[in-house]
Amino acid sequence: MRPGMTITAQTKTGTIAITAGPDLKRTYTWEGASRSATLDPRTERWYGSLGAYYPGPGEHWAEHNGITRGVLQEGQQHFESEQQATGWLQKQSTYYPTVYRDDGLVVSFGKVLPRRQLNVEVWQVLIKGEKPQKLPDSDNSKISVTDAKLQ
Repeated sequence: MRPGMTITAQTKTGTIAITAGPDLKRTYTWEGASRSATLDPRTERWYGSLGAYYPGPGEHWAEHNGITRGVLQEGQQHFESEQQATGWLQKQSTYYPTVYRDDGLVVSFGKVLPRRQLNVEVWQVLIKGEKPQKLPDSDNSKISVTDAKLQ
């Protein structure tokens, strides 16, 4: 994500908006509230992705609807075939409600209320180094992207 970009996704959990600030700062907006965290770049691949993450130490956010912490990550996922990508997307959907577009932009958004935890993941799927043109079961209407720098 570039600074000024916002990705808004509608999953079974609800609507989540992720806005990129400078230096990997991200603001997450859901159910009428916003909370921020600065992601750390990964120095080693984690399940295939370098990307960035925030492990959600302690209760670092003011409480909102039972949530006091975020476990957050984003990055790219590389596959050699559409079949591999589709398998990964199906597995991803077993962890948290996940939506994705034809171009491989993926957002997972879930809550673990006993842990007071918000989980948000943003991924770009690439097949043979390229964004896909069409993915089975994608729903372009569930994810929108705006870029304040282009407006």
